[in-house]
Amino acid sequence: MEAIKEYLKQEKRVWYGSPLKALSNSKYEEFIHELGKDKVGIVTGDRKENSDAPVVVGTTEILRNQLYDVMYSLSDLNIDLAILDEAHYLSDPDRGVVWEEVLIYLPHRVKLLLLSATLENGEEIANWLAEIRGVPCAVVNSDTRPVPLFPLFLFPNGEITPLSDRRGLLPQIKRFLHLNSRSRRKRRPPGPQQYGDIIYHLRINNLLPAIFFLKSRSDCDQALMTCMPAPKNSFQEEERFHEVLGTLLMEFPFLRGHRQLPDLIRSRVVSHHAGQLPQWKILIEKMMNAGLLDAIFSTSTVAAGVNFPARTVAIVQSDRFNGIDFSPLTATELHQMTGRAGRRGKDNIGFALVIPGTFQDPYLIDTLLSSRPEPIESQIQINFSMVLNLLLSHRPEDIRELLDQSFATFQNKKSQKKLEEKWESLWERLRKLLPQSQCDLKDKNKVMDLITHREKREMCNDCVHSPLCYSPGRNRVRGLMSRMKKLSRKIEKTRHWLWLDFERHLEFLHDTGFVTSDKQLTPDGVWASQLRIDQPLLIAECIRRQAFESVGPEILAGLIAPFVSDKPKEIEVDVRRIPEARVLEKAFIAMVLKLEHLREMTLSQGFAAPPLQLWPAIALFIWAKGYSWDDLLELIPIEEGDLVMLILRTADHLRQVINLETTHHALAKKASQTLPFILREPVVYYA
Repeated sequence: MEAIKEYLKQEKRVWYGSPLKALSNSKYEEFIHELGKDKVGIVTGDRKENSDAPVVVGTTEILRNQLYDVMYSLSDLNIDLAILDEAHYLSDPDRGVVWEEVLIYLPHRVKLLLLSATLENGEEIANWLAEIRGVPCAVVNSDTRPVPLFPLFLFPNGEITPLSDRRGLLPQIKRFLHLNSRSRRKRRPPGPQQYGDIIYHLRINNLLPAIFFLKSRSDCDQALMTCMPAPKNSFQEEERFHEVLGTLLMEFPFLRGHRQLPDLIRSRVVSHHAGQLPQWKILIEKMMNAGLLDAIFSTSTVAAGVNFPARTVAIVQSDRFNGIDFSPLTATELHQMTGRAGRRGKDNIGFALVIPGTFQDPYLIDTLLSSRPEPIESQIQINFSMVLNLLLSHRPEDIRELLDQSFATFQNKKSQKKLEEKWESLWERLRKLLPQSQCDLKDKNKVMDLITHREKREMCNDCVHSPLCYSPGRNRVRGLMSRMKKLSRKIEKTRHWLWLDFERHLEFLHDTGFVTSDKQLTPDGVWASQLRIDQPLLIAECIRRQAFESVGPEILAGLIAPFVSDKPKEIEVDVRRIPEARVLEKAFIAMVLKLEHLREMTLSQGFAAPPLQLWPAIALFIWAKGYSWDDLLELIPIEEGDLVMLILRTADHLRQVINLETTHHALAKKASQTLPFILREPVVYYA
C-alpha cells in the first residue's frame, strides 16, 4: 500500500493484478477504503468500473490481454508500476502460463513488484527477471510471521496439547497414534467427525474462530449438521450479529432463502467452497472479518487467496484432492492453509490444530510445518491463442527470441549445461580416436554438421580414418557419433522446446487456414486472434461455418456454453421436461457436425479437444429463456457455484465474440444482446 501511495503522490499509475476475481473484488473494496473511490478502478472479465483511475485492480488475464493489445498497436502500456499478488501462481498448472507471459511481455520501463507468502526460490526468479529485463531485481524476504504459529493436537477426549517439540511429536501423541493404529484393525470404521464437539473444546480453550479444511464440498456441507446451537452472547454482541447480518441480507436479498442461513444463525458456523453462490461467500467473508462467526468449513480454495484469517486453522487430513486423485499435502499447500491462522491486531498467536482421523498423518504435518515451500517451477506452455496473438505483432524470428526469455528456458539452463558438458566429453574422445582426421574436429559446428549429415565427403577419400567413419557395422567411432547425434537432438530440444512446440502449433494453423505459408496471419487468423479463450479455433470454425448465423440470442448462449466447460462432467438432464430445448438440440447437433473435421484433425495431431457436451448448452439456453434460478437448479443438477461459473465464463466468451464487431458486425451485435439474458440475479450481484 505504501508503494501505491508513493506512486500516486508522483501522479503515476498502478496496476494491481490478482489470480482470482473474488480477490480482485476484495482488494478493490480495500483500496477504495484506503485511497478513495475516485482513485481506484477495477477490470475483471465481468466487471469494469472507473478503468481510467490511477490505480486499477484486475485479474492477471486482463493484464495479459492488454499487453497483447499494446504489442499489436505498437502503443505503450499506460502504467508505471505493476503489482502481481499471489506470485506463487507462476507454478499453477492451469494459470501459470498467463503469469509468465505477463512477466515476459511487460515493458522494461514498468516497475514490477511480486508478492507472495510462499515463494521459496525468490532469488532464482529475481535472477531470471534481471536477465530478461536488463535491470537489477531485489528480493525482500522475511521468515517472521506477523502472528507466530503454534501447532496443537486434539485428542478424542477433548484434551489439546502442543503437537511437538524439538525432538518431534510429543511422546503421548506417538503412543496414541500407535495404539489407535492397532485397534483400528479390530473395529468398525469410525463414524462422521462430530465437529460440534470439537468446536465446544475450542471454545472452552479460547481457540475460536476456526477454519476447518475438509477434503470435499459435501464434507463441508455435512459438517454443519454435526454442530450444536452456539451459546448466547451478550445482548450487545447478539444485536451486532443480527445488525450486520441484516445489512448484508438487504444487500443480497436473494440469500434470505439460502438453505444454510439457519445454520449460520443457530450455530454461527458456515460452509465455504466453490460450489456456493458468490454472494454467499462474500457474506461469509464479511461476517468472519467482523468476528461474528465461530467456524468455517472449507475446501482449500480459502487458502488460495481469499483474505479472512482466524485464530485457529484445523487440519483434518494430510492429503488433498488435486483434481484427479488424492495426494499428500505439500509444504506449500500446508503453508497456504496455516497462513490463515492468527489475526493481525487481534491475536498474539495463531494456532494450527491437527485433528486425528483415518486420512491424517501427524508425522507428515509436523515435518511440513518446519519445511520450506517447494520451489516455483515454470508452467509455460504454447496454446493457439498465444500463437495467434504473437503472430499479430511479431515476426516468427522475434517470437523465438521472446520464448527464449521464458522462465522455463532459464530453469533449463542447468540441465542444458550438463548435457553440453557431456557432449564435449564425447567430442574430446572422438578427437583422440581420429588423431589424423582430415576434417576439422576443432570446430564444434563442423563436427555437429559431420555427425548430423553422415554422407561421405570429398575430404574423406584420402583420410586414414575413413573406414572407421563409414564402414558397415558398429565400431567405437560410429557408436560415439551415434551417441553424439542423439545428445545433440536432446540439447536442441532442451534449449528450444518451446519454439519447437510453437512451430507445431504454427503448422496446424497453416493447415487450417489461419496462417499463410510464409507464417503470416490470414484474414481469418487476424480476427481469430481476438478470441482470447481456451478454444479459439473451435469457435472461429463455428463462425467460419456459420453455425451461429441464423440462431437467436438464447440459442447463441447455449451454443457457446459447451466450449466453456473444459473439464467434462457427467450430468443427466431430462430433456422431456424442457419442450423448448428441442430447437436447441437441433442447433447443437448441427454445430457439432460442422466441427467434426477440425476436431478430428486436432486430436490426430496430438492437441487437446475436450468433448462438447449438451448439458451446458441446455443450461444456458433455458437460463437465457428466463427460467427461474430454482427451476434451473432442479433441471440441471449441479451446485450453484458451478452453475454461476458456467454462466460467467459463457459471458466472458460472448464478450470475446463482441470484440469481432469490425469483421462480424451482426454476430457481435447478437452476442451483445445475449449478455443481459444471462447476467441477471443471482449471477450478478453488484451495480
